[in-house]
Amino acid sequence: MASHLSEKESNSAIDQKRFAFLELLLIWEGRIHPKHLAQQFELGEKLAKVVIQKYKNLYPDNIQYHGASGSYQPSANMIAQFTNGSLQDYMQFMANSETVSSLELPNRNLQPALIRPVLQAIRENLRLEIAYASVSNPDFSSRIIQPHHLVFDGMRWHVRGYCEKNHDYRDFVLSRFQPDSPARLLDGADHFDIEDQVWNNLLTVEFMPDPRLDENRARIIALDYDMQHTNKGYRKTQHVRQALLMYWVQRMGLSQYHNNPQAQQIILTPESEQGLKEYLPG
Repeated sequence: MASHLSEKESNSAIDQKRFAFLELLLIWEGRIHPKHLAQQFELGEKLAKVVIQKYKNLYPDNIQYHGASGSYQPSANMIAQFTNGSLQDYMQFMANSETVSSLELPNRNLQPALIRPVLQAIRENLRLEIAYASVSNPDFSSRIIQPHHLVFDGMRWHVRGYCEKNHDYRDFVLSRFQPDSPARLLDGADHFDIEDQVWNNLLTVEFMPDPRLDENRARIIALDYDMQHTNKGYRKTQHVRQALLMYWVQRMGLSQYHNNPQAQQIILTPESEQGLKEYLPG
């Protein structure tokens, strides 16, 4: 039976979430007032002040009080401790606020009863029997998989794992599991992520503004993607798992070539395209 979190552990988890929110407001809005914490976490303003003071006691070099506004501001040498400080993290906290909106995509058929055994199998290294259908095989059929990671490709959730039918590591789209046939946990797995060569192979991808763009437009695209200016022009380099390369290519709009360079915007550099040739469909 799983043990319950101690009161100390529970309070620590709550503090971490509050501190992450506090840091994100310091980073992205340049200040935090006790009322921000109070509204976000449904606290009294007195308790919100206690939370901020607790953070200030732990990390005095990160935060300073601004008496005129009654708020706190980030120090010049602030180093976040509870968040990577990304805009995406800030947006997740602020998604329901009056100042932030996000594009809503169609919901996938993902019910908790479907996901729980998948997560348990990953955590406990178990085999999992699923009923699965694909575009190439639209009839639901039984599969036994040994999952090791959940993956979000920006549109859909997948589970990556060993497929006993195909004797290989594959991706399975979670929304293609049979909804009225919950996955069944089996005995211990004997294939693990360390053996998944395609998963563990990190590829270097490099992209650039479409060379058909004039210099001013290329500069804007470079700014948009935080590209560096090199002796070959603007470039951006990332590392992508081989197993996720096709998802990355699709999300970056590189799976098709547009006749209009303003629609295309970016392309793989010739060197990167050549280096990735064996991993991409012809």
